[in-house]
Amino acid sequence: MRVGEWWARTTERLRKHVIADAGIEAEVLLRHAMDMGRADFFAALDVQLDPPRKELADRLLQRRVAGEPLAYILGNREFYGLDFCVNPSVLVPRQETELLVDAVLEHYKERPDQEPVIADVGTGSGAIAIAIARHLPRAAIYATDSSHEALMVADVNRRRHSVTDRVQLVQCDLLEALREPIDVIVSNPPYLTTEELTRGQPEIRREPPHALDGGKDGLDITRQLLRQARGHLRPEGLIVVEIAPQQLGPVMQMGTEAFPAAAVSFSLDLLDEPRIVSIMFPESTSRLTRRRQANDDHASPDAAGEVHALMPG
Repeated sequence: MRVGEWWARTTERLRKHVIADAGIEAEVLLRHAMDMGRADFFAALDVQLDPPRKELADRLLQRRVAGEPLAYILGNREFYGLDFCVNPSVLVPRQETELLVDAVLEHYKERPDQEPVIADVGTGSGAIAIAIARHLPRAAIYATDSSHEALMVADVNRRRHSVTDRVQLVQCDLLEALREPIDVIVSNPPYLTTEELTRGQPEIRREPPHALDGGKDGLDITRQLLRQARGHLRPEGLIVVEIAPQQLGPVMQMGTEAFPAAAVSFSLDLLDEPRIVSIMFPESTSRLTRRRQANDDHASPDAAGEVHALMPG
């Protein structure tokens, strides 16, 4: 079988399994099996696929049609222009989550000399913390997670991107182990409802449930985070959290009730859906642009212990 023929057949098979971008995924699987770059791959479409490579490609395909996320099969995922190691211990970083990094970087765009202390809560692979660290060289970042296995992955990634001196891994529940006042709290908390997770796509169910399950309404962890944040955030701090679009009204109301003096606003993702809620305190409000205020049409009024640092570098 020629390389191009395997690619075409696999594309069709992935389409039958309702996998988006079937052609791209088929190409990526085969290039991974052949250990080949894109240019060389297209130059080899008429070449016979040797049996060992075909056998490996077929095994990878079987894993994909069984519902295993492509990122787990490949062992890596790009996020904010950086390559991250991923495995079933961590959530696969999503493109929409890059908005969290955007928000933090924009906040400090006019403050290049500041040395902020930032907490990435529920860090998983460490993608958010590491992306921020690479773009804010004066920042010190706590990357917290309750999962030791997830922090092991984050450690690989912080070493890969040479930020071990500024990204400290802390095993704890949300912010509980942190003692230093925080300038920015950034988080992609679990926000699927338990029901959504139960009936989600097979590949979603392959990811760690604790990183996805937000309880009955999807907001259990977000509520806990906002409660804890009151005791950890500096007076002029910033909180940025990712949400599901339908959670905008409740989360903005939670933010307003928890922090009456703050400006609560939101950002849209590439599909024009509310995706990021920001809670900005008086001296911070003018620094963060491209935000929609709470009276926008999308918002509806109805709607402790010692720090356990893992491999501090």
